Amino acid sequence: MYEDGKRDRTKKEYNSMAARVSGYEALLQDLGDRVCVADQAKIQRALDRENQDGYSGQDDSSTAASSRRKTTREGSEPLDSGTERQVAGGKGSTESLDYIEEDLNRSAASRATGFMGKNSEVNWLEQLRRRTEHSGDDVDGMDGSQMTFGSGLDGFPESLGKGSENIHSVSESTYHCDDISLVIQDHVEAYQLPPRDVADVLLSCYLESVHPAFPILGKTTFMKQYQAFYNHPTLQTGPLWLAILNLIFAIAARYSRLVRIEWTTRPDDEHTYFSRARLLGLGTDALWIHGELQRIQVTGLTSFYLMATNQINRAFAMSGIAVRQGLTLGLNLRNQDPKLADPSKEIRYRVWWAIAITERTLSVMTGRPPSFVRSDCSAPLPVPLDEESFMSPKDMYETPAVNMLRRVSTGESRSTERSWSTKSSVSSSYRSPSESSTLKLPGVPAEAVDVAPNSGLFFLYIAKLSILTDEILQQLYRPPVVNQSWASVQSMVSRCHQRVERWHAALPAVFDFTKSQRDREFSRSRMCLGFSYYSTLMIITRPCLCKMERKIPNETERARSIDRANANLCVFAARSVIDLLPDQPNTVGMYQVTPWWNMVHHLMQAVTILMLELSLGAPHCADTVPEILQAAHKAVGWLQSMAPEDLAAARAWRLSSELLRKVAPRVGRRIDEGLRWPGPMDQATPMEDLLLGATSQDHSFSSYYPADSAAGNYNGYPTVTTWEPLMFTSYDTYLDGHDPSAG
Repeated sequence: MYEDGKRDRTKKEYNSMAARVSGYEALLQDLGDRVCVADQAKIQRALDRENQDGYSGQDDSSTAASSRRKTTREGSEPLDSGTERQVAGGKGSTESLDYIEEDLNRSAASRATGFMGKNSEVNWLEQLRRRTEHSGDDVDGMDGSQMTFGSGLDGFPESLGKGSENIHSVSESTYHCDDISLVIQDHVEAYQLPPRDVADVLLSCYLESVHPAFPILGKTTFMKQYQAFYNHPTLQTGPLWLAILNLIFAIAARYSRLVRIEWTTRPDDEHTYFSRARLLGLGTDALWIHGELQRIQVTGLTSFYLMATNQINRAFAMSGIAVRQGLTLGLNLRNQDPKLADPSKEIRYRVWWAIAITERTLSVMTGRPPSFVRSDCSAPLPVPLDEESFMSPKDMYETPAVNMLRRVSTGESRSTERSWSTKSSVSSSYRSPSESSTLKLPGVPAEAVDVAPNSGLFFLYIAKLSILTDEILQQLYRPPVVNQSWASVQSMVSRCHQRVERWHAALPAVFDFTKSQRDREFSRSRMCLGFSYYSTLMIITRPCLCKMERKIPNETERARSIDRANANLCVFAARSVIDLLPDQPNTVGMYQVTPWWNMVHHLMQAVTILMLELSLGAPHCADTVPEILQAAHKAVGWLQSMAPEDLAAARAWRLSSELLRKVAPRVGRRIDEGLRWPGPMDQATPMEDLLLGATSQDHSFSSYYPADSAAGNYNGYPTVTTWEPLMFTSYDTYLDGHDPSAG
């Protein structure tokens, strides 16, 4: 009995120790996906040594599996012969994150374009051009010195495949307009202003189409100043305020031209207003003067204007100045000055978030790191309220409900994503603000806080997504990634995707861009959120959009299925961007309800992803080649319709249409085979039939990206056409006399 009891106790202790060892091994294997290559090798050697010594708590099958994981880093085999845990993270489509392949100072064209990082669609276009000029299926890994491209022209890009210089330059794949000199009118009268009726329309255009997404102004205060200025012509005002006003006019004049506003008194063109602003606030001494709030607004508005005119390199430079000036005034930090009114603090926080979001947007477009990092910022996230509702200190800070909102939006709880993890109960059908259901915030008593959807709430979600996007770029597109393993990159992609999906799940129903909506008030808000969301998804999954079986021939089947799922998701996100727009191009209607200032970027980002998949032979989406071709064709059609009013769109159209003709044969098609080119809109068809009669489905990603990515088939999509039902809104009022508010 005694021997049996001792034997049982020893066996029980052994099983306990074995379970502990197995747990430690599992922990080390999990940590191995998150550390650098050198540390991964140390972990693997420790695990292998433990197994050789016979102390593993795994069963025979696990031990055998572990023996197959032996690293080749210390041996003579090349890295490419290893599995996903043994191959560097740069084996994905991102590749050379820690070096450049050309002298960017060698010519005016290369200096104008500048460095374009791996998350920029211009870099993707350059890779696509490289692939179309070589017969190989996958040339992601080819050195740039082996490529041959032609020289670009000052107008449109030169036809692809031409040229005699054996020079590889990203400037030949850009559609931006930095090579075009800014139109500066040196002889304008700096203090001349448009008539009051013109000024009112321009200011209204700006406040309606730009301010909700870019609240760099204190709207209430600025409107009082504007009214006083025009009502009292003798009133003296400073040059910086006038520079701000002229930059608003310049941005609004561009927008009014795009939406074809019919003027009774024709305004000056955008270049005139910009030239006046330059003389008033961006003179030769501007860089030497100490920063102040109005100067930050001037440089921030200048950056936004340059971004809207596709002067991206210049916009990036001006945005950096605005951020530096903001850092100088401490706008990136929480302000606890008791003498500064709380509404003024909130306005300053919004100024910071406006320039920070612009900086991050340009970081996405250029692939360059922003001028600041998130860890340097303690400025609270914007309060989810309209400015008009908090300009009174009593309304904002003496109400218990709003005090709780403030704590949710500031450092007390903003570190958790769960603070915004529930949807609003707002109906998808349109209601007036007074009738709208309200957003309940977790962590706050339900009876205390009610937040109706508003522009401040929209801006909060934009700010949170910009933070996520910046962190994603830091994790997937910066030089340290080359020291990670490909398995680690896969894990980061998965975690980033989950975080973005949590952001999407927290959207109030009225902001949900994946559902058919009749609401009109927040049409542009939904579209801005939708384009930004799908853009972020493409950036997350882009590293997997390549032929990984050639890059990592010994990759495990589970890892390979994850790569396929991510590549599939990347293509899906690109198609979803294009699905947000109707089949029949109507640029006026599109500009009225979208982030018009960077629509060319969004379309080019999406169509480039689709063409990259086609150039590979569509290995990830073989079952949906016709749909991919149709979506790419539709995007090119939209760019063509935008071209007459936008040089960047014209360049993008020429570049993408020529590349689409070259990649279509890779999947055995021609671009005119089986495709329906969107023709002119049928004026005889009621607009309601064209828009509201379309099938609209919920395309959340749960259907396309299963949790167990090793067990599914990822080659199919339902045919969905999801777009904004109110795409044409006010433009419809003079189409066939149709009233869009009817029915």
